[in-house]
Amino acid sequence: MKTSELQELLLATMPQWHYWIDKPFKPLLDDNINLSMYYCLQMLKEHGESITMSELARFTHSPKQQMTKTVDRLTECNFAERSPDPNDRRIVRLKLTQQGKDYIGHFLSEKAGYYQNLFEEMPPDEREQFYQALKTLHECFCNLHKRKINPKKS
Repeated sequence: MKTSELQELLLATMPQWHYWIDKPFKPLLDDNINLSMYYCLQMLKEHGESITMSELARFTHSPKQQMTKTVDRLTECNFAERSPDPNDRRIVRLKLTQQGKDYIGHFLSEKAGYYQNLFEEMPPDEREQFYQALKTLHECFCNLHKRKINPKKS
């Protein structure tokens, strides 16, 4: 497949993604949680143990100053906690708290009903096809992220 074909498919998909996935998502967020905060919560969940502020800023393509503000809000909500790196006190590590995990779980079970309805409208074979495509996209983005964070390990 040519890169141009890939670009064309991506650009043709973006308006549909925005209409069906992105646009309905934003109103689901609570008043005290913005999109950047939600993305950071998901990143912390995905990463597991802990992540540095620099890694989180690189992943979200945010300046460190903006990431500091976002993390301040996450810690104020008790969704994340900061801790010094055991090997280098200059490095701040972030970890998702139980309250952050609970928020993500609550969001999935209580707020994301729109998506459940959307998926239930799909015939089972289309739903499975969408699931497999989304799973593939997720894996590709995770791999891309790993290469960006650890370029020497790819």
